[in-house]
Amino acid sequence: MSDVTRVLVVDDSRIHRTALTNFLTRRADFEVIGTAADGIEAVEMTARLRPAVILMDVQMPRLSGLEATERIMSSCPTPILLMTAADNLAREVDLGMRALEYGALDLVPKPDFDALRGPGRSPLADRLRLLAGVPVISHLGARRPAVVPAPVSLKGTDFYRRAGRCVVIVASTGGPRALTTLLAALPADLRAAVVVVQHLDSAFEDGLVKWLDEHSPLEVSLAQHGAPLFEGRVFVAPQGVFAEVTSDRKVALVEDPDDRCAHRPSGDRLFRSAAQAYGRRTVGVVLTGMGEDGAKGLAEIRRSGGATFAQDEESSVIYGMPRAAFENGAAQRVLSLDKLPRGILEALA
Repeated sequence: MSDVTRVLVVDDSRIHRTALTNFLTRRADFEVIGTAADGIEAVEMTARLRPAVILMDVQMPRLSGLEATERIMSSCPTPILLMTAADNLAREVDLGMRALEYGALDLVPKPDFDALRGPGRSPLADRLRLLAGVPVISHLGARRPAVVPAPVSLKGTDFYRRAGRCVVIVASTGGPRALTTLLAALPADLRAAVVVVQHLDSAFEDGLVKWLDEHSPLEVSLAQHGAPLFEGRVFVAPQGVFAEVTSDRKVALVEDPDDRCAHRPSGDRLFRSAAQAYGRRTVGVVLTGMGEDGAKGLAEIRRSGGATFAQDEESSVIYGMPRAAFENGAAQRVLSLDKLPRGILEALA
């Protein structure tokens, strides 16, 4: 029974609770040890039942998924996968992003009933199984994010300088939290453009951009094809296409159906293009996430003379992508999340 993942399902909809429970119990490697109808029940049942992972709705009566996450991470830290419903996505994505700051590990759209009835391998089951093994006690502090003075910002000004340097970043599971911390620590007058690949569902890309823009002195926007790269601007690659940096210092969004890469956008593809366009004036960063995306592209940045970094294991939610970048020799420096901003600034200087 040690290989069975013990799950607590939390959803105010009885129909969805039942569907999610049936979906998991049909799989031999899951055990639903309890169901809760709101956040208050979730907090109490987590302390009593000690699940390996919690699957929880964001919007609930009495106590929301955000508030429940904060209480659970303060009293009984447990891996949490949050779900959002499509009918109120704007509000729920904002709550979900805040919950990630409080310690939830990931955010997914609530699966429809057809997806829960389907046989075979499921991305939801894979995600739960992965997150159940994350040591949240040592990786995620059970505390409210620190409130820091708002940095000076150049947002809203008409002055932009074409970027002679470029910082390229890739992240996956745990990435929204890591990106928020990293971008908030970079100065408004950053002498480089920043291009970000974050693996997530397309339903959340607008919410992520809005969240990052609110928490960073840099101006954050969703990348558009042909957009010039300016200093002090952050461009987040949209989902479903490859994002590249061109030799004339612009963003290119490429369909390329012949490329069978598992990730669209791809950190490897972004990094390769940046190495070709900016050479030694490139800084590459691989943040938390599962898999190996970014490792090969980071090696090309290093060969071109650019600076390369990977997040360390202790501060990563999932030490997959950073580990791959370290083990293939691509990362010149492996730094904790709080030290990465200084490392980037030193490299740019």
